[in-house]
Parts: sequence; structure tokens; C-alpha cells
Amino acid sequence: MKRILSLVLVAVMLLFVLSACGGKTEVDPPASTKSDTAQKTETKTPEPEKPEEIAARDDGLPAYTGGPAQLRFGWWGNDERATMTNNVIAKFMEAYPEITVSGEPNGGTPDHFAIIDTQLQSNNAPDLIQFGGNYPDYKQYLQPLNDFLGKQLMIDTPETFDQTALIPATLDDNLYCVSLGTNTLVLAYNKTMIEGAGAALPKDNMTWDEMIAYGKELKAKLPEGVFPFVDNSTNQANYLSFFYTQQGTDLWTNDEGGKSYATLDSAKKWFQLWADMRAEGLIPDADTTSTYAESGADSSALVAGKAAIGLIWSNQIAAYQAAMTDSLGATPLPKGGEKSYTIQMSQYIGINKDSKNLEAAALFVNFFVTSPEAGAILGTNRGIPCSPAVRKAISANATPVDAAVYHIYDVVADRTIPQGPNLPNDQEFVNELALLGQEVAYGRKTVDQGAADLQALIEQMISK
Repeated sequence: MKRILSLVLVAVMLLFVLSACGGKTEVDPPASTKSDTAQKTETKTPEPEKPEEIAARDDGLPAYTGGPAQLRFGWWGNDERATMTNNVIAKFMEAYPEITVSGEPNGGTPDHFAIIDTQLQSNNAPDLIQFGGNYPDYKQYLQPLNDFLGKQLMIDTPETFDQTALIPATLDDNLYCVSLGTNTLVLAYNKTMIEGAGAALPKDNMTWDEMIAYGKELKAKLPEGVFPFVDNSTNQANYLSFFYTQQGTDLWTNDEGGKSYATLDSAKKWFQLWADMRAEGLIPDADTTSTYAESGADSSALVAGKAAIGLIWSNQIAAYQAAMTDSLGATPLPKGGEKSYTIQMSQYIGINKDSKNLEAAALFVNFFVTSPEAGAILGTNRGIPCSPAVRKAISANATPVDAAVYHIYDVVADRTIPQGPNLPNDQEFVNELALLGQEVAYGRKTVDQGAADLQALIEQMISK
């Protein structure tokens, strides 16, 4: 019996040992209980880094993993913008000495896109291109930026970049461009001229009727040959769009994948408004208007002293002020009808999909829009920056001109609507609209004929 019990006991112990050796341990023992050999083995096999992660440098900028690279950047703007942009390029190349960037300023907007169109057709376009709201017309040439987010492009969190600014730059779930700032249309006025004439300064948020009445009072006090307003009837398509939205007849919307509500009636109202102002001497005659392209401070009737009030973008106020000895002020566009004031993306920067240096291009975009050092140079030249860090860096040194821009943002807060899409074939529409406006201004076409042609032009752009 004792011998049997002994055999049973040995068998049970043997089973227990085999079970312990062959079973799985659900919880690893604490590291302090592991053998020295195990610890040494583990230190020799560190966890591999995720290949998509880009390490940050000591200065907080994303690291560059490529070799020597050359980039070209094409933009529009005056000499002041060119100087600012080239200074930022120099700072970028100090931060990334392996990357060389050549700037290519292209003058005004029409010249810029004429040059870019030619370069794209000949496969010689810059790596980096500045766009307006017309970037969808170029998306076939643009590199989607999704894969760079959170890596080379540190704009993927509210702390680094306004996330709402990514929405209008996204089509079909692809981010095609990055906003260079927000912007809005304003009526800039020659404060020195108006006060010198003994007239009151324009009030904020006037209605169209109030604005015209104010213009008549101003005309009676201004010197001979100086007009209350610039003729902005057709040299700024966004003003037309603003008016149409007030009428409830938007030029172009995202409805049903893209739809226009433009009507012949709205076109007639727009042309008649300006025809009446021209007849009463509130805007210059056609010959005077044709002298000024209104594409910047160097082609502006406002800067030339021919008119007291003109339509410009809020980010242009500083450049216009720099071109004048008189002091400028700013007031919002007239009220009327439906809400139509948009705080919109002023410009975008996109990357040419055929660039041979996509990583380097993405790093340049990141530096341009998120670096406080770059922001301090650019200020509000391309709009109110979308980076909270950049805004904080520049707000402490806001100029009176910048303060005027911030004021406009405040007084139109209850009039704003989300930014809508540009009309398809936008640049062509802008060019044709200007020509049509000249025809009406010179009397070669009546208001009714001009309105019919405008409606036909809108429909043509949509169908192309």
C-alpha cells in the first residue's frame, strides 16, 4: 500500500511540473524578478519607431529626412509682399539649409494666373503655388496633403491651426491647399481727405441707401474732379457675389453638388445701381475708371486721390496706407437683404503634384503658416493668420492699420455667413466681367443688355 501511495504522489508531482513548464503565464512577472540575461536581451531589441512619425527638432520644427532639394514658389502681390515673402524664404533656408527656395512674384492676380496656366501646360510650374478661392479649378495639378498632416504639416490640431480653415480647402476628403490667412472685403476711405473737406466720416454698417445718401453729401464738399466712390461695379467679382447673396440669388453654391441661383433681375439691379451712381457723379466717368485697374495700391483711384472711398481686401489696407501720405480708415460693406458678409480664406498655398521634393515643399508650407518668426514678418499681408501661435506673436505689435482690420471683424460679427465656393472657371469669369463692365460704363451696352450678357456669362461658366 505504501509503495502504491508513493507512486501516486510521484505521478501527481510530475504532472504539476509538466503543467507549470508547458502552460502560458497570463501576466509577466515584474521586471525586477527577471534574470539579468533576460534584461540584457530586452535592451538589445528596442521597439522600432513607427515609420510615419517625423521627429521634432530642438526648435520644434519637423525634421527633414531628405537630401539637398530645390523649390520654386510662385505668388502674386506688390513689391512689399515680395520683400516680406523673400525674407520668410531666407528664414526658412536658415532653418533648413539643405533646402533652397527661389521666389517667383508674378505681379497682379491676372498676370499670376496667366503665367501659372502657361507653366502648368508646359510642365514647368513652381513646386509651390499661391491660389485664391479658384483653387478647385487647379486640383488636378495639386498634391493632396493628407499624408503630411501631423508630420511635416503641423496644422492638424486646434492648438496649431484653425481647423475650420481646412474645410474650404478640402474636396472629396482631400486637403489640397493650406490657408494663408482669413480676409474680408472692406470700404477703405481717405480719412485725411474727408475730414479736410469738412465732412463726417462714414458710419459702420450703413445700408445701400444710407451709403448713397452719404456719397451725395460728400460729393458736395469734395474738390472738383474727386469722386466719393471708386467704380467697383465689375472690377471685383466678390462684390458682385456679395450683392447677389443679399438678394437671395447666390452666384454659386454647394447645393446638389453645385448650383447657381443667379437671376437676370439681380443682374439688372446691380448694373442699375452703378449706372445711377455714375449719372449722379458719385463714381468716376468711364475714361477715369479705365485708367485704374484696381488690382493693387499702384493702380488705385483711391491711392491716386481721385476717389475718397474704395473697395479693397482687409489684408491690403497696410499696402494702400504705405502708398499714401493721407491716413486711411475702413468701414464695412453696405447692409441689405440677406446676410452675405463672409470672413473667408484670403489666399491658399498648394503643392504641385509633379514636384520632385514633396517633403521639402510640405515643410516650407508648414514654416510659412505656423512659424511665429515667419508670422512676425508677414503680419496680416495675406490675411489674419490661422495659427493661434502666430496671431499671439503679432497681436502685441499691432499697427493702427491692423487694429482697423480687427475692428471690421468685430462690427460685422452678426452679419457673417460661411464662405461659399467660387463660381467654376473663376478667373475667366473675373476677366470677362471686367470687360462687360466697361461696355456698360461707356454706354456701348444698356443696363438691360449688360444684365442679359452677365446672366449668360454665369451660365456659360457653369456649363464649361
